[in-house]
Amino acid sequence: MLRLQPFQNEVFLQDCSVEADLVLCDSELQLQFRLQGPSDQLVCPEPTAEPKRVDGLWQSTCLEAFFGVPGQRPYWEFNLSPSGDWNLYRLEDYRQGLAIETGIQVKGINSRRQELDSALILESEVCLDLKKAFEQLECSLTAVVALHQQGCSFWALKHCASEADFHRRESFSITAKQSAQH
Repeated sequence: MLRLQPFQNEVFLQDCSVEADLVLCDSELQLQFRLQGPSDQLVCPEPTAEPKRVDGLWQSTCLEAFFGVPGQRPYWEFNLSPSGDWNLYRLEDYRQGLAIETGIQVKGINSRRQELDSALILESEVCLDLKKAFEQLECSLTAVVALHQQGCSFWALKHCASEADFHRRESFSITAKQSAQH
């Protein structure tokens, strides 16, 4: 798992951590996330009985993946709430042409929660069926972590600007290549 870093290293984030990883296998993009934070501070919605597509998930705690084909401007944004609700968008270029993506299927979301001492740990695995195989994808794994009284913090493998911005293509720092593993 890869460790994400907060955009600003604030003292109130010292008990939080976010890790993520991905595997590209045939036409599937498999994502893994692990979020840990103080159970009395972390804003973490309870699981819903019927997870569904919801807009605006990034306004609170949200696990995210951005990915695109190297050399092409369009890219995708996947959002996952701790509730299990999700959304998937396609953008034509940097923050332009946002549209709901219907050609990629969310095949499965598996989430686990546990409380350990005073920490809440959320682990999620997601499988996206891209409907076609890509030799490689440029990717960025990110998260929004909301804490009561502190607001949202923005986590990524790489921050590339003077303000948090997950859409910047130069922050897509992982190259996912086809893997024989499933």
